[in-house]
Amino acid sequence: MNLRVFLILFLLPHIAHPQIGGQTAFSFINIELSGRSEALGGSAIAIYDNDITLTHTTPSLLKDEMHKNMAIYFMDYFSDINLFGFSYVHVFENIGVVSFSSKILNYGSFDLTDPTGGINGSFSANDQMFTLGTARTLNKSISLGMNINFLSSQYERYHSFGISSNIAITYHNSVKNYTSTMLIRNIGRQLTSYANQREYLPFEIQFALSKQLNHLPFRYHLSYHHLNQFDISSPYKLTTQTNFETGNIEVKDETLAKTFLRHIIIGGELNPLRKSLFLRGGFNFQRRFDLSLKTAPVLVGFSWGLGFRVLNFQFDYSRSSYHLSGYPNNFNISTNISTFGI
Repeated sequence: MNLRVFLILFLLPHIAHPQIGGQTAFSFINIELSGRSEALGGSAIAIYDNDITLTHTTPSLLKDEMHKNMAIYFMDYFSDINLFGFSYVHVFENIGVVSFSSKILNYGSFDLTDPTGGINGSFSANDQMFTLGTARTLNKSISLGMNINFLSSQYERYHSFGISSNIAITYHNSVKNYTSTMLIRNIGRQLTSYANQREYLPFEIQFALSKQLNHLPFRYHLSYHHLNQFDISSPYKLTTQTNFETGNIEVKDETLAKTFLRHIIIGGELNPLRKSLFLRGGFNFQRRFDLSLKTAPVLVGFSWGLGFRVLNFQFDYSRSSYHLSGYPNNFNISTNISTFGI
């Protein structure tokens, strides 16, 4: 790939004035398209194989071997909300490996009411993201990738546009079957606001590592998210206690260990008999701490799924326990269109 083109794309997100903290817009960009990633707890940024579904979030995982790989995504989110996506990778002779992706979130139809509650019709709401990504191999072990995300939201007559980018660097040791990735996610800004107030994007930095065991068909994946902010506790989940001297209700601070665990996502992938079947599971501490109910915590924070190959197709499915009231389902189908003579 032409170095000048790569540097221009690499510097573009910085021109867009990245911001940290405050209210965030376009939070839907953090919803994972990949069923494999969701099954592993919501993060799979350090798996360096030919899985095109992981490159939408982590562009450094792109490689030349993905030439003409294509994936289609569907997610049955909460209530009647549906998510659709598409990815395609192509290697251009004078540019290098390039990915094209889209993510569309449809919230359905809503009643349009006046202040008295009278229905005056209906309206729709949706979010869209279109992504252009690329990667460059620095040496046999290190690859650098970045993408540009064009963001759009339409809620009734309110709309907003934005631009963001993910920058990632991946180290892969094929001898030891070890991979680690540093991901800088959601650098960018809101170009036009819904009303008169600009909002920040959900910026964060992640680090993850994974390893395929030598004598067991099992891969583990460990992530640490929000490296840029240590205290990510929710004010709605902090416990309270009564001060017996004053009689006042006081907020009890979280322990250092619990605050640290909020950043951790763990996952594992078992490939029984090293065949075309993959069994996956994961646990997300942040989801568990923030979204579970004390009276019925059940399996909130856990996720599971499977993947299998049939002929030239890879199918992936996951089911994640976000909350007692909802278990989103992810479906992916991927293939290489060159096998069909295209």
